[in-house]
Amino acid sequence: MAAVRVIQEIQISSSPSLPAQPPQPLSFLDAMWLQSSTPVERLFFYDFPHPLFHFIDHNLPILTNSLSLTLRHFYPLAGSIRPSPNYDNQFEITCEEDDSVTITIVEFIGDEFRNISGHHSKNFKNLRLLVPKLTKTSLGGGQFPLISIQITIFPNQGLCIGFAIHHAACDGSGLMQFIRSWAAACRCTEPTLDDISPPFLDRSVIINTHGICRKIFEMMRKYKGASGKCLEKQSSLSISDSNLVFATFTLNKDQIGLLKERVQAKRVEEGKPSLHISAFAVTCAYAWRCLVKAQASDGDIKQYFVCAVDWRARMRPSIPSNYFGNCLGVCMAEVNSRVLVEKNGNEVAAMEISKSIDALQGKDVYEALIAVIDRHWEPARSRRLSVAGSPKFRVYEVDFGWGRPVKVDITSIGGTRAISLVENREEAGGMEIVLVELCSNAIQTFGV
Repeated sequence: MAAVRVIQEIQISSSPSLPAQPPQPLSFLDAMWLQSSTPVERLFFYDFPHPLFHFIDHNLPILTNSLSLTLRHFYPLAGSIRPSPNYDNQFEITCEEDDSVTITIVEFIGDEFRNISGHHSKNFKNLRLLVPKLTKTSLGGGQFPLISIQITIFPNQGLCIGFAIHHAACDGSGLMQFIRSWAAACRCTEPTLDDISPPFLDRSVIINTHGICRKIFEMMRKYKGASGKCLEKQSSLSISDSNLVFATFTLNKDQIGLLKERVQAKRVEEGKPSLHISAFAVTCAYAWRCLVKAQASDGDIKQYFVCAVDWRARMRPSIPSNYFGNCLGVCMAEVNSRVLVEKNGNEVAAMEISKSIDALQGKDVYEALIAVIDRHWEPARSRRLSVAGSPKFRVYEVDFGWGRPVKVDITSIGGTRAISLVENREEAGGMEIVLVELCSNAIQTFGV
């Protein structure tokens, strides 16, 4: 039976140390995630053919020192989120002088590194052992931490750096800024603050237009009462179920190209002009159709596909690309189950996803969010698929000094029934699709 043995737990503060900073009010794009009970969880696996003592003596000081420097720029991550003492129904990030981030060092026992880090189907319960716990017992008064880190050593084989972060702290782009900065500092012989690109931390650039935060919370409460039971039924997988497997499927560049060609051929057949179809759209469409076919859904059920869209360049005026916080809009595509599983289901799904993304052009983030909320949370007899991650994050370029990761996984999809999407490690232009399913379902899901 697989298990982990805790070696030590370390609290890392910023260096040089910072005095207490003014509280940072959460923007409405941050506050949307406050009710999410599932942190974002990312695992980075690396080859590390050295014994445990080598890591403790040689690598751990480099990792902790470089993290301390990185937190000088990303200091909000060492803070905590709390209700604002000055305003009702508002929250803020508070940063005190002695704030820190927890790193837990553990040794993995009972399974081989290749079994845990491979692209093949693997036991999800074992994978969860690599995920840090996002807790800090010293917090009270409604406060909770933003991030936790766990480094799991497989002696003489490899290691895994795991992150758990509350989504209200930042989006995927912000998290990857932090991880890349830490990795860059690790690679330097004697890192300094000049080696770390600072993020843009001013959350006041996200303006609460139209009182959207209040409207969003009202709709969420209404949704929970009206259709929460339906959602609970759809998302009934328990992440502790020993029968869950974590499965990775890949599409190479040629396969994605073929999927694109089929969409354009369908457009020509219908007498319509060609449409810009991205690799993201056809990959998501392919996964969507496969999963609906595996579910054997009623043909009259509406199927929804939902994905987050980076709004940094779409804001008016645009905000810096290194903005650290949440800056996500949402787009949604809708297809009837019967249409989705038919012969041309891939092509129809890809076109609907592409049109949904193109329709965001020129829209205010408020308009886009409200439109999706109205459509996404009202139907009782509907199902939806969401996607975590993005191939634009280039996760396989994150090098802490041991080379490229052998695998990067997002384990938080196990609690949301989403899929994750990253670039194909082995081939430029390809994609990796990951899902969590019961053993009996996972094998057939993409076997179509």
